[in-house]
Amino acid sequence: MQPEPVEKQFYLKDFRNRAILFQADDARDVDASGVVEELVDNPTFVIVVAKQFRRTARPLRVGRRDLANHPAALVPLTARLLGERLVYVRLPRGLSSPRAIGFSRVLAARLGASKLVVVDERGGLDGTHGVRSFVNAATLQRLCRSEEDVGDWSSAELGQCLQALGSGIGAVNLTTAEGLAEELFTYHGSGTLFTDEEYCTVARLGVEHFAEAVRLLVRGERDGFLLVRSEEERLRLLLGGYGAWFGGIRLAGVCGLETEIYTGQRVAEIVGLYTITRFQGEGVGVRMIDHLVEVAKERRLKALFACTSSPRAAAFFERCGFEAVEPEAVPKAKWVGRRSTTIPLVFWRDL
Repeated sequence: MQPEPVEKQFYLKDFRNRAILFQADDARDVDASGVVEELVDNPTFVIVVAKQFRRTARPLRVGRRDLANHPAALVPLTARLLGERLVYVRLPRGLSSPRAIGFSRVLAARLGASKLVVVDERGGLDGTHGVRSFVNAATLQRLCRSEEDVGDWSSAELGQCLQALGSGIGAVNLTTAEGLAEELFTYHGSGTLFTDEEYCTVARLGVEHFAEAVRLLVRGERDGFLLVRSEEERLRLLLGGYGAWFGGIRLAGVCGLETEIYTGQRVAEIVGLYTITRFQGEGVGVRMIDHLVEVAKERRLKALFACTSSPRAAAFFERCGFEAVEPEAVPKAKWVGRRSTTIPLVFWRDL
């Protein structure tokens, strides 16, 4: 699956001026993906640790003892990284897979890298319904201690990933070389992403988020996913709005829950739902819908409904348990003062 431009640009912006360390047996596999070149141009600082390289890579040698006892040994590496934004490091010989990950973990932590990407033909962790896309630290700790089947990854290897999260590295990815672009530049990814807390969280928007949220709404309007609104209408939406954040930092989706004009009917309308994933798969949008359902139940509402003119959004609401209904099925207040003569598709979900 190729990353959509909107989603890819979101991640490239997030990686800008950060450092990412890749570990692979053969650096040529990482280079062939095109990801390293894109990140360097972004610009992102990239460190590739491997056993084999293309001839022009000029890999540096860093010993395990150098990482612990001789910070001056990292000066040449740091100088090249700052000058070229890309440095190759030769993995010390004779290391088992857990020790190799451990070496990369310590190097990433010493350099203050925000992400460690382990590129391996085994890809992500196995789960009940395929590859586990997201695993937080608490779950990873449980997997390290249990005999639960996670594929061919050992508890020692997973333990190194857990230590990475505890050493200040924000995220660890397990992925194949073929799936590298999809893993880094899409929400669902191709492998497994480890983070300290839940990767995607949904909560009420605050006024400090409004400027970024408006940019998402405008993008959704421009792309034809959302009704075009005035500035006043957008702010009204956001005052009852919710956001989805990646890593608690980057706003990846917005929506509103309109309840005021439907108080007598005890229903609410989902409005302005737009995410960087544009309703692909079962990602950010589903997280937001699940959260709104819980909010509606807490408020003792009877149902939620949504209106859209987008076929993709319509299919998304159906996947989320909404049923297509006639426009007359929703409260009449929905249509009062409506400017457009085009009747949208309407979806309803009882709670």
